[in-house]
Amino acid sequence: MSDARQRHTTGFIEANGTRLYYEMLGEGHPLVLLHGGYMDTKMWDDQFVVFAEDYQVIRYDIRGHGKSKFPPMPYADYQDLYALLTSLGIEKTYLLGLSLGGMIAVDFTLEHPDMVDALVLVGAPVSGFPLELIYPTEELLQQERQRRAPLSKAMHERNKPAIVEALMEDATLVPSPQYAAARERVREHLSIYSFAYFLEPATRQELVPGAYERLAEIHVPVLLIVGTDDHFHLHRIAETLEEKIVGARRILIPETHHMPNMEDPEAFNQIVLDFLKTL
Repeated sequence: MSDARQRHTTGFIEANGTRLYYEMLGEGHPLVLLHGGYMDTKMWDDQFVVFAEDYQVIRYDIRGHGKSKFPPMPYADYQDLYALLTSLGIEKTYLLGLSLGGMIAVDFTLEHPDMVDALVLVGAPVSGFPLELIYPTEELLQQERQRRAPLSKAMHERNKPAIVEALMEDATLVPSPQYAAARERVREHLSIYSFAYFLEPATRQELVPGAYERLAEIHVPVLLIVGTDDHFHLHRIAETLEEKIVGARRILIPETHHMPNMEDPEAFNQIVLDFLKTL
């Protein structure tokens, strides 16, 4: 443990018109942790040191999150990840992405397949995923719009306190009251977040065609993790990934929502480490 701590480095790298904050700890095969939307590197506090016992772990703030700025210019998150890895001299890595981080990890794998040895995707959406496959009826689609109405209204009004409350009231997005400490960590983070990634004008360059149409191109080991109580649309996406990616495995973590790494870190860490050891 002490040796790993001594190799803890932090810094910024220049990436496509901005500066990305990163932290690196440990030695071994590189493992990059990509956080979810609204969050930053700190959401991996229960994994960073633990994983660094066996791997060279890199976590970074995605553009517009944490300490990474969000200039008003065209960008692509997967290109930022490429800039980070090349700046650090990393040629091949494992990618572990949660939610937004998982979507970036998939896009990156499709654009730079020779740089990825394995994927761990946690409650991850997929770029280009057909809306009708998630909400096959108009009734389901309207229910989802109604569910998201408070957040959409707060975003439109740029009312940050209301955004925080709307997110905290989402029954699947944040840790439930059952995980009081994790829930409080999320609230504290949201209360100081700028929401720049979601509120500021910038042109996001999407993967074309979207990842959904190219899932069969992924030929690395893939582990899919979903909290049993996460939103049903993420379960549908995980099921689709399991069907379309040869060899992909799906594991559910009981009584967790969208952030199982914070809600049940012991179970989460064991599942991830057991998977990585098979590689």
